[in-house]
Amino acid sequence: IKESSSERSVLKNLGTWLGSITLARNKPLLHKHLNLKGVLIDGVRTQKLVGVIPFVCKIFETCKSKIFNISNVWVHAHLRLLMELYNLPSLKVNLKIEIEILFNHLGI
Repeated sequence: IKESSSERSVLKNLGTWLGSITLARNKPLLHKHLNLKGVLIDGVRTQKLVGVIPFVCKIFETCKSKIFNISNVWVHAHLRLLMELYNLPSLKVNLKIEIEILFNHLGI
């Protein structure tokens, strides 16, 4: 993931697809199937945020539904975690841009 841009592109596409078949259709992304907070924290621990942050951002770009919008507590908690990662001094600029694009897309 760190060196292969094609793998990162596949992850982005997977995130878009996963968000469009779940959150965009008002269906939850269950914790037992995919723990997004755990994925982000594991990405920090293993230093693979270069693949994880774009994946999670693409999932949340579809949060324009009735239930899963920025006022939803679950969505808000994940966006808060992304904001904490944004404020890390060691985070690369391209990952900060991914988070900024997500927040602009959601109108935050």
